[in-house]
Amino acid sequence: MRSNKTGSPSDQDTHTASLVAIPSWIILKVEPMPHNLTGFPRTTRTVRMLPTRSARPARALLPLGIALCLSLFGDLTLYATLASHRESVGISVAAVGIMLGVNRLVRLPANPLAGILLDRWGRRIPFVSGMALGTAAIAGFAVTHGFWPFLLTRVAWGLAWTLLNVSGMTMILDLSTPETRGRLSGLYNVWVLLGMALGPLIGGILVDRWGFRTALLICAALAAAGLAIAAVLLPETAPSRDANRAPNTTLRLRHRFFQGLTLDRSLLIPYGLQLITQLAGEGIVLSTVGLLLERRFGEVITAGSIRLGVSTLSGLLLGGRSLLAAASGVIGGRISDRAGSRWPAIMGSLIMGMAGFILLATTSTLSGLTLGIALGAIGGGSGLASLAALVGDRAPSGQEGSAMGAFATAGDIGSMAGPFLAF
Repeated sequence: MRSNKTGSPSDQDTHTASLVAIPSWIILKVEPMPHNLTGFPRTTRTVRMLPTRSARPARALLPLGIALCLSLFGDLTLYATLASHRESVGISVAAVGIMLGVNRLVRLPANPLAGILLDRWGRRIPFVSGMALGTAAIAGFAVTHGFWPFLLTRVAWGLAWTLLNVSGMTMILDLSTPETRGRLSGLYNVWVLLGMALGPLIGGILVDRWGFRTALLICAALAAAGLAIAAVLLPETAPSRDANRAPNTTLRLRHRFFQGLTLDRSLLIPYGLQLITQLAGEGIVLSTVGLLLERRFGEVITAGSIRLGVSTLSGLLLGGRSLLAAASGVIGGRISDRAGSRWPAIMGSLIMGMAGFILLATTSTLSGLTLGIALGAIGGGSGLASLAALVGDRAPSGQEGSAMGAFATAGDIGSMAGPFLAF
């Protein structure tokens, strides 16, 4: 007589216990097997183990943030020192502006393409590839000489940062839920802004102590350390796709490119606001602080018994601005998570940013200028985190990379156009 038992109670208990022991960040996809010829009932078979969006944010965010921070030192060292050490590279004064701007120009078409790449290949490989390319580019800053070789390294850095930034923002979408997306976006920005604050300071010290080329080689070594951290510790965060759904290979690259730029109409509002905030903050304010100080207070500024040069005070204000923006990004992102809507935090950040911008345009005192920079930093930091979270909320499933690529493009357009409008 044929038995219909599929397993003993002890076997079933062991099977149940093994399922309970599976971590929450792993899911098992199972598919039914057909009824076999012997008449035994259907069983299930495991297809593969896949990470989900709830996968351990801290495990990914720490190596991601450290790698991003270290990667920025070389680029920001150039912003602080290239103009005064252009002879070391063999370029003219006019070429300095080209070198410092071409990396942003490259990112405009590259951001949407990187987003498409992320949606098809996952997040980890593009990020680690960006770290490798960025490390090579920073080393190139130190060893190349002449306009065209140095320009090539700057183009390479622009492509590297595209992969790093779009991958990083997309990973945050993977790791977060609507209840945590604002806070995690703010924490991501902390690492980026920390690199922006420390990069010029540490780079300037290294250049003064050991010279331009040696300083950049040290920055390349720091980036290589970030590459090693990412290669060893950074997990894949991309959500699983339906195993039965074959990728659509009939879409042309041109169609996917414009799809990445437009996506859903509901995303056009956060894209537009990102362009405006980056235009005002990273474009106009960042490029004119030194000029404002010089025109309103002269080459040397006296505050009580302290006398500071314009460059020193400008560096201090911009460094403090980055740190304040980092802190406000975490707070603003958390507020947007708890408010049940992103818009209160976004509107508050816009009001603060406008108040700071108006104050910078009208004040004649150092305290007023400092307050204007502080208000702009708070508005910019909280707005960036909240807008990134809003894009994550509205991004179509499977197109998170394309959505963040277009978001990054909007910001790059604003930050690149700002200096042209300001001067």
